[in-house]
Amino acid sequence: GLHTDYRDDLQQYAALGCTDWRLTIEWARVEPEPGRIDNDALDRYRDILSFGRDVGLRNWLTLQSTSLPGWYSEDEGGHLDASARGRFWSRYVDHVAGELDEFADGFVPIDDPIGWALRGYGLGSRPPGQRDPDVLRTAVTASVLATHEAVRLLSSGRQPVMTAWRADPLHAIALEDGRIAPEARQATRRWDDLLWGTWLRAHANGMLEVDGHAAIEVPEFVTGVDYVGIVHDHPVGVDVEGNLGAWPTGGRRDASGFVPEPDEFGEAIHRTHEALPDHRLVVAGHGVPTDDDAWQDHQLARCLEHVRDAREEFGLAGYFHDAGIDGYEWKKGFTAPRGLLHRDRTLRTAAHTFAAL
Repeated sequence: GLHTDYRDDLQQYAALGCTDWRLTIEWARVEPEPGRIDNDALDRYRDILSFGRDVGLRNWLTLQSTSLPGWYSEDEGGHLDASARGRFWSRYVDHVAGELDEFADGFVPIDDPIGWALRGYGLGSRPPGQRDPDVLRTAVTASVLATHEAVRLLSSGRQPVMTAWRADPLHAIALEDGRIAPEARQATRRWDDLLWGTWLRAHANGMLEVDGHAAIEVPEFVTGVDYVGIVHDHPVGVDVEGNLGAWPTGGRRDASGFVPEPDEFGEAIHRTHEALPDHRLVVAGHGVPTDDDAWQDHQLARCLEHVRDAREEFGLAGYFHDAGIDGYEWKKGFTAPRGLLHRDRTLRTAAHTFAAL
């Protein structure tokens, strides 16, 4: 893995023409118990980041991607507990920013915070495995507030701060006769408001507005963020019962069971820019999980056309491919490879297309 093979891995990234890369700092590694910092873990991160600099890469540090320490999420209530956020999350953000300041060229507070809430509290596909609409809205509010607090702390430093929001367009799934039921349209609008509207409004006017919750001022999303990042994998369909699934239903599915559509990727970029024309935009994560190298390459080539167009049209500031190396995916194991390099570190076909960007 990266923690042992980082020299070869980072050299390969640089050889592909990468200028920037993102590394998640695992909170559970750094602070395995509340208040106990593992300095060996921090030293390992310093070694990795220092070598990244040596080969010409700028280091972007992500402070949460998917997982949280069990002692925080289970024992202390996690992000959903305002007291825990203020006591433990803020302390962690501040500590990592200070300890790794010398090696950091940018920070991402939380990767896909609303998606984190959705998977854990709406879909039940990640811990704690709940499927409760009311708790989901509470979790969305909490994850956005955790992101906002991190932005507040990080924006006082010298490095730029980038958010990273899930940007998968939503579509009502048609019935067997081709009609779109009113219930599916209504459900799609509700999901769109939660999964898109929440963060777009926060960046546009500094207000966190989630249905069923009082509006909260979040001014740092307007003044403290240098880049608005979007992460995209595929469009999402919504059926008459409000369930999420693959769209279009007849398209070719990737290893996750969804249908990547390059034009939907382009739509995500342009929707974000149109809603937030005064913010600098970055594609903070994008990839297609598949073991079909030719199809992955075809998908990437078409998506990079949208990247080039956006760069020319309004100055899209960057593109991060997710991931660099095929790895382990939750519930899919190693059956959903999405990297530019195979696990044995040989180049996948798409790596050459990426290098030409």
